[in-house]
Amino acid sequence: MVKLADKQKIVQTIGTANEAITKLQETVNSYEALGKTPPKEDRQLLDSIHRAITNLKQNPFAGQVVAHKLWPKEYKDLPNLFRMELSQFWRLLYYVAGDEIRIISVIFEIVDHPTYDKIFGYTGK
Repeated sequence: MVKLADKQKIVQTIGTANEAITKLQETVNSYEALGKTPPKEDRQLLDSIHRAITNLKQNPFAGQVVAHKLWPKEYKDLPNLFRMELSQFWRLLYYVAGDEIRIISVIFEIVDHPTYDKIFGYTGK
């Protein structure tokens, strides 16, 4: 049996997470191309996402496990569900898959806190 430390660790972004990263990177790049400083919030969030990806490359289980009873029905077919906190109360959602050789962290959502609350049915009480 291959130990976790010996497995190749891959981080993959898909769907809306990939779109969010691309859009954020384009925004930052467009400011920098004009010789301007990008908005502080955009730079912080992008740096926070990059740190999270780096952490997942080291430890695919670095995030917090989301209890199955809290999963929305759209996520019912996932093998597992983790979340990572990002700057400015954003959240990164991912699941972990793999085989004997590698472990893949699949990031599929990067959302702000109100959207995260809506996905999981949290309401202001």
